[in-house]
Amino acid sequence: MLEGKVLDLVRKLRERGIGIVFISHILQEVFAVADRIVILRKGEKVGDFPAAALTVDEAVKLMVGGEGA
Repeated sequence: MLEGKVLDLVRKLRERGIGIVFISHILQEVFAVADRIVILRKGEKVGDFPAAALTVDEAVKLMVGGEGA
């Protein structure tokens, strides 16, 4: 599966200390590879968190304009 190969590549690059900007609306993939998560809504940054400090539900709320983390 292509998605699995891409995520494996991102993980390998992260292990080598190479920074990656990974843009996706598939939050499970984002949380699987991210150290930090930046949330944008309507082109504006609405949050910047260590991945471990944010839940998928909190991220969704920030993305759609509800109360967030």
